[in-house]
Amino acid sequence: MRGANDCPNVRNHHVEMRSYRNIGYALVVLCALCIAGAWSAGQYWVIAVLALLGLAGIYMVLGAGSVDMDANRIRHQSCLGAWEINWDEITHVEIGAIDGTLVLLGDNKRFIVRPAGWWSGPDTAGALEFVVKKLEVRNLPPSPSRTAAYKLMKNTRVKT
Repeated sequence: MRGANDCPNVRNHHVEMRSYRNIGYALVVLCALCIAGAWSAGQYWVIAVLALLGLAGIYMVLGAGSVDMDANRIRHQSCLGAWEINWDEITHVEIGAIDGTLVLLGDNKRFIVRPAGWWSGPDTAGALEFVVKKLEVRNLPPSPSRTAAYKLMKNTRVKT
């Protein structure tokens, strides 16, 4: 197996999760409007359901952040914290069968990379190519997963 620096395109890559964040904002606004309507209609049980959906939107807004990749590691930073995993720690990769979420798995570690369709910024195409090449160089073909989009980071949190 090759080392972490054997990938041909080793410059740093930075992508924002702006689209993901904007969907979260839209969800929060939509839920707030619907809650106001449900309140005025006296449909209080609907308010609880909409509040839970609104909390999911808030989680999306706070968790969106950005992803940085270089020859040694991949890192996600958001309002909720920072997570990272070194490329040489990754032993298995899953890809969401429906949405393309990447799950990078290592020794009792799990790092989630949201689908490239949610990425934004001028470096999006280069970053996606970089990830694909990095996994190819390490001989880590992604295996399909129906649950990838629902998984959370595990043992990859770092101090900011």
